[in-house]
Amino acid sequence: MIKVIQKQLKKIYNTNPTFFHIISIWFLLIAFLLLFVTKRESFQFVNSHHAFWADIFMTVNTFVGDGISIIALAAVCCFLKKWNFAKGIFGTYIFSGVVCCVLKSIFHAERPAAMFRGDPTLHVVSWLPVAYTNSFPSGHTTSAFAMAATIAIISKSKKMGLFCFILAALTGYSRIYLGQHFLEDVGFGSLLGVGTTCIYFIVMPMISRNKFLVFNYKFPQIKLMRAVLPVTVDRRRSKQDRTPQG
Repeated sequence: MIKVIQKQLKKIYNTNPTFFHIISIWFLLIAFLLLFVTKRESFQFVNSHHAFWADIFMTVNTFVGDGISIIALAAVCCFLKKWNFAKGIFGTYIFSGVVCCVLKSIFHAERPAAMFRGDPTLHVVSWLPVAYTNSFPSGHTTSAFAMAATIAIISKSKKMGLFCFILAALTGYSRIYLGQHFLEDVGFGSLLGVGTTCIYFIVMPMISRNKFLVFNYKFPQIKLMRAVLPVTVDRRRSKQDRTPQG
């Protein structure tokens, strides 16, 4: 089992090494900051540097990790018949989201608005609701990084992987900028998003080999489609054969 998992991890890594190199640097940077900068200091550094144009930009960017945006992207992929992207994005969003919600309910960590209650230096925007609980981990960051990792793995494109990483990283930054999360929430959220995505792509091929389940190998295509399409093609061929020629 361990060898199988290692083999799958190697396959996942080889789909987009550039993306995983960048992610590794990101994790090391977050870990360094968490070790040498206090929770309060890291939050205040990001949150205190703000401008109106940045408020707008960060508000738009934070919705990259919103559930509606993720589901909408999956729907667009369905419309474009990019089935692997659609199912991968939706599947990793659900999986990472469930794990994130469980962790939130376990930790019940307070958000910056609770820690800095009454502090005039706390920067928030008036058009977004301010939460006070369930800070750890950041759900938006988890979803954004799960989406980024999914697209990077399936597309195998360096440019696409880099673009998705930048979007996800900005989403994490926006959560601190808008006064919604601490650095540790964002750091672990990014790790959770990438980690659950890798687990998803390890588990799904294993499930696909089980003939009693309804998935096949391609991340994961539904076997029902595989069964119906040949029947449809055969019916069309039979009609063509029965049609008089000339």
